[in-house]
Amino acid sequence: MEFDATFLLSVISFVVFVFIMNRIFYAPVLRIIQERQKFVDDNYTSAKETKNEVQKQTQIHNEELEKTREEARNTVAAQTKKFKQESSKIISDYKAELYENISKEKENLKNSAIEAKEVLKDNVVDIAKNISNLLLGEDVNSETINKNQIHEEEIK
Repeated sequence: MEFDATFLLSVISFVVFVFIMNRIFYAPVLRIIQERQKFVDDNYTSAKETKNEVQKQTQIHNEELEKTREEARNTVAAQTKKFKQESSKIISDYKAELYENISKEKENLKNSAIEAKEVLKDNVVDIAKNISNLLLGEDVNSETINKNQIHEEEIK
């Protein structure tokens, strides 16, 4: 193969062509590709950072939410316990008052029964005389009946 001036001219033209293409076409294309790659990498990094921040904020939010729920549960439990204690106290006070009223009423009934027995004891002679008069049709002498002979057991 022979190397002549045409070959040398072709090599020089090719080198000039590559140099010109490199300056005019390849360098700007490579620069655009690098800029796009940098843009994509920056956006990817930013997206990862945003995602990590969102996850971190979500975790913080969930922890605060759980903490608030726990506080709410504790508050509800404390209030429930307080209300149960208050209601137990009210009920026990009411029961004590009822038992006191029942005792008073029993005492009143007992006293009324004793008073009624005393009244009957005092009036038994008169009642017996009236019944005898009605049944026998004649007057019974009330002086023969001694009031002291009438006992409380007989009235019951």
